Amino acid sequence: MIKRFAIYCCVLMVVISCTPASNPTSTPSKPEPLAGVEIKENIQVVMRDGVRLNTLVILPPEKSKLGVPSILIRTPYKTEFSWSSALYQELLHQGYAIIMQHERGRYFSEGEFRMLGGALEDGWDTLDWIVSQPWSNGDVGTFGCSSSGENQLKLATASHPAHKAMVAGSVGVGVAEAGPFQEQGNFWRGGVWQQGWMNYFYASMHQDWPQLPRGLSNEERQRTIGFFDLSNAGWKVPSSTFNKTRMHLPMVDIMNQLNAPRNELEQYLMRGPAHESWSELRVSEGDMITVPGLYFESLYDISSRSSLAYFEWNRQANQKQGRNNQQLRLTQGGHCSFGRGTVENEQAKIGDLALGDMRYDYVKQTIDWFNRWMKPSTHQTPLGDAYTAFLGDGQWLHTNTLPMKGDQQWQLSANGQLTQASLKGTHSLSYDYDPADPVPSLGGEIYGEGDDHNDGSFDQAPIQERDDVLVFTSDAVHSDLTLFGMTEVLLSVSSNQPDTDFTVKINDLYPDGRAFNIGNTIMRMRYREGVEREVFMQKGEIYNIVLPPIMLSRIIKKGHRIQVEVSSSNFPSYSRNLNTAENPYTSTEFAVATNTIHFGAGHQSMIRLPVHNEPSR
Repeated sequence: MIKRFAIYCCVLMVVISCTPASNPTSTPSKPEPLAGVEIKENIQVVMRDGVRLNTLVILPPEKSKLGVPSILIRTPYKTEFSWSSALYQELLHQGYAIIMQHERGRYFSEGEFRMLGGALEDGWDTLDWIVSQPWSNGDVGTFGCSSSGENQLKLATASHPAHKAMVAGSVGVGVAEAGPFQEQGNFWRGGVWQQGWMNYFYASMHQDWPQLPRGLSNEERQRTIGFFDLSNAGWKVPSSTFNKTRMHLPMVDIMNQLNAPRNELEQYLMRGPAHESWSELRVSEGDMITVPGLYFESLYDISSRSSLAYFEWNRQANQKQGRNNQQLRLTQGGHCSFGRGTVENEQAKIGDLALGDMRYDYVKQTIDWFNRWMKPSTHQTPLGDAYTAFLGDGQWLHTNTLPMKGDQQWQLSANGQLTQASLKGTHSLSYDYDPADPVPSLGGEIYGEGDDHNDGSFDQAPIQERDDVLVFTSDAVHSDLTLFGMTEVLLSVSSNQPDTDFTVKINDLYPDGRAFNIGNTIMRMRYREGVEREVFMQKGEIYNIVLPPIMLSRIIKKGHRIQVEVSSSNFPSYSRNLNTAENPYTSTEFAVATNTIHFGAGHQSMIRLPVHNEPSR
């Protein structure tokens, strides 16, 4: 039977993971001196428009007369990795120079800050500067995660002759549109603003940074910067700060309610999910990257879906031109948790879900990638499979294909079953969605706004007790079911309001009754025909909709069941639909929607799972 109860308890762990696109480390910015290493701090690298970007150069102990290869990190964060880390030390041991540069308008770099601003032009000018240095051999690799990774994408489309390789993690914000995803940088899904970004814009994306006086020479700036330590620690407030304002209407004023520093959030909301500016600093299908790329993504990270879709398009585009130079490792840790022993260990977890042994040698894989393309004499082995994906319980899938559509159909039925059998007749189920009482997020890819939500996988039983959540459950699977790729999600729906949302969640139901979320999606009905235009619903009319696919990488074990939840809110991971024809971000009016799901002949309420038949290892 379908379970629909009133929620009575929803207690989650205090937020412990990174906010979306957040700085992957919290270590001091000053590098540790190693024997023989030369450190040049606060170098002023001049861009084509005269703006000077503060740059750190670390030279390895062994330097060839012909110069050394370099690893460039362009970042809005104080630092990109721990200076005591094995990766930092191994890069220097391997003879690479490390260059870390703060983006314009961040810390002691001049200029106006914009998210990903200058990724192409400033990146190109910095590559020109590097190859002109006496210590450079003319070969540069780029590195970084989150914004430091996304910074590489637009630059890589320009194919600078010095750009030999890239290692990029959690880069979804750098992707505008790819495959079935029009997320415009992971900000929108199915036309819905992903509200978990609010914390990040408040704490990390403020645009007004102190600047040194104009007119200082490069030498004066370099010397003066050494007397200061600039940080934005004053804006790091407890996550509980956001609990009081996340329901505020109009939504566009939430930052004002928080007395937040100036940031781009209001501009982003007012652009909506279709605006030409989204592609200005981001890549889409058609923007080809020929630079050899090693990507790291995490299944429970907001970044992964659009990143994987773009990666697959770009990989195929390179193959058509005879290049085999793109690889991706998909883990199931948090945002930018790659290589962290506290996350990717022998007894890994994501939220409350035990994942088993998720260890791999992140440092070796990264170093090997740079060596393959920048020291070719050291690497003669053929390139392996394009994808290495973690499935759970220590099992990794190695494959050269990413299914963009599922091939195993499961239908939702009015009796609460998820079945592969044909359905007879037509049926429907209805529920009321009230924006004043949205379904609370319980895990997922982006933990939401406040201190009572966390990303990852949790038992969904408390959610399923609500009247506005429909639950559909399969019989126990008879053998292990390996899922890898995009799951198609289709619904036949109607409503008594001109606009509403439909949410879908897929769970792995354990024999003991725990239902762990393994993926979710959402569709705003006004954008069901595409985000480029709004088309409102007619009362009672049935619409067949296709929601953005759900990326899955998991083995459903024998005896487990597959479960699907359908509702109309998942808050505050996704912003609420107010169920009116007004702009949901500037309006203060809302209505209760009676929403209906239709099943059986002539309807398409179903999922199509991407079943992988090759053995994992």
